[in-house]
Amino acid sequence: MIKNYFFKVVAVILLAFTFSCDNTTDDPINNNKNNPNTGSSGSGGSTITGPRILHKIVVNNVTNQEFVTTGNILQKAIFKETSGPASFLIGEPTYTSGKISKVKFWQEVNGSVPANGIGYEFIITYDSAGKINYTTCQTTLGSTQHFNMEYSYNYDGSGKLTKIAEKKKSGSTYVQFTNYNFTMTGDNITKMSAETGATTPSGAPDPSVSVTTTNYNYSSYDSKINPYNTLPKTFFVTWALVHPFNFSALSANNYTGLNIEAISPVSPTPIPVSSYTLSFLYDSMNYPTSDQSQAQKYIYKAL
Repeated sequence: MIKNYFFKVVAVILLAFTFSCDNTTDDPINNNKNNPNTGSSGSGGSTITGPRILHKIVVNNVTNQEFVTTGNILQKAIFKETSGPASFLIGEPTYTSGKISKVKFWQEVNGSVPANGIGYEFIITYDSAGKINYTTCQTTLGSTQHFNMEYSYNYDGSGKLTKIAEKKKSGSTYVQFTNYNFTMTGDNITKMSAETGATTPSGAPDPSVSVTTTNYNYSSYDSKINPYNTLPKTFFVTWALVHPFNFSALSANNYTGLNIEAISPVSPTPIPVSSYTLSFLYDSMNYPTSDQSQAQKYIYKAL
């Protein structure tokens, strides 16, 4: 979604893996008052043995992601951007009848919104079965409206997500589409293929313009609990539409192998972009507490 053409911003997508934030001072993570009162798995305190919710992800002793919660309700997510020590992306959900109906994201640098900072406001609707069936998103650059997006959702017969179709508008004119296609194995996404191209002004794909594709191939998963599953999946759908790298947050388990490849009109053969091999340490309840090197730690709050 942060793109004119998806292929041109693969580098931006890769930044999303190291995000976290809050919006009160110039260092919202370190000044956040939502710290757990008791020790939690991965924090060096006592081990949680019952229900819990993800609170922080810390990398090399720096908080990269923080989730502000009241009980099991997500109030705010704070992602540290790689662009600077005091640059944050902040996400805030709004609830209607117990379901997330809106999510806003905005940037903060040194405690304030930059003049050209990008913002997103997602409005979410559900079908009678409680699944997301339509989403809109208005993006802004500072105080100026930028693009509008429309999203429709497809599911298979068992209710698993198979596709999110995005149409981007500039003013009242459609300019671009992106189809996010999902391959599922069990409850894990094993492949996400993002196809992007131009549209006609009415929103139909323009056959005269070639499509670019970015494939995310999740080659392996563990059998343990994905920490993001302790938080609402609807929020992470919108987060992934901002940074598609993060669709793995919707999987039930933790991916241990990932390779990203790009296909463009000038290179129809897939070009490797990045690859990752991960391993984790777990607590007795099958939640990750850190990666194998213990550089990245997962901190939870007891419920």
